[in-house]
Amino acid sequence: MIDALDLAAVRAAAVRIAPHVLRTPMLRATLPGCELLLKPECLQPIGAFKLRGAFSLMTTLARDVPGVVAHSSGNHAQAVACAAATLGMHAVIVMPSDAPELKRRRTAEWGAELVIVGTDSDERAAKAEELAASRGLVPVPPYDHPLIAAGQGTAALELLEDAGLLDRFYAPVSGGGLMAGCSTVVAALCPTAEVVGVEPQDGDDTRRSLAAGARVTVPPPRTLADGLRVRRPGALTFEVLRRRIARVELVSDEELLDTMAFALHELRLVLEPSGAAALAVARREGRGRCGVLLSGGNVDPGLLATVAARR
Repeated sequence: MIDALDLAAVRAAAVRIAPHVLRTPMLRATLPGCELLLKPECLQPIGAFKLRGAFSLMTTLARDVPGVVAHSSGNHAQAVACAAATLGMHAVIVMPSDAPELKRRRTAEWGAELVIVGTDSDERAAKAEELAASRGLVPVPPYDHPLIAAGQGTAALELLEDAGLLDRFYAPVSGGGLMAGCSTVVAALCPTAEVVGVEPQDGDDTRRSLAAGARVTVPPPRTLADGLRVRRPGALTFEVLRRRIARVELVSDEELLDTMAFALHELRLVLEPSGAAALAVARREGRGRCGVLLSGGNVDPGLLATVAARR
């Protein structure tokens, strides 16, 4: 994948997705010793960056394919459903039984066919493979594909075009598609910047994998950050991450909630737990000019009310 994923691939993805994806603004915030240059992907039409990867891959497919299949706890599900509706394709989405109700409902509203399985990410991946084989559907993986990663990398491309040179770049790491694409762009355009991945404490598969030099599988994470509950990095994305990110830092659920409240009260932004992860670490340790990827804002109303009450 490292050969197929380069700056040219990300720029090509940017052209393909431009008619369908919002170029989100760059926002600035200042903390002691740190200027935060924020990329609020929570403002995308589906509320998350995942739309970039879905359109990057799906715009390369023939319009007469039998349909597409994806597995996701929510944001990738919405992205594939939205892209399929836009491009005139049928979408089958495998979701876990504990997916946030808001994400499940919005996926269905885009016209996708939902298949509900258990809570384990491996279970939904296996079900998606089964449906692809039995029904001739084209898989749209959540992260482990060069076209997906190239699409996600367009967020960093836009940020660097707007921000210029950075000292650090922070983004959340789940299966690795977002960070694989973004780190490729940062390495090409801002090679002196330190690239920092962020994972929840209960979901540190990438950090463990980098330390071991090989992919490590962790137990099913129980973190509030449902978008970061993958149990091991992607096979293809891991090869990119091990070359291009400097380190991975961990955040607690308490830090995520605190940062969601900070974003709501100080930045006027609604973030979901996964979307607050990179900002949480940047607030903790950021120095100099820090690019920060705010990956999504699809938060259930009850949790948002709890966050709004925090000060």
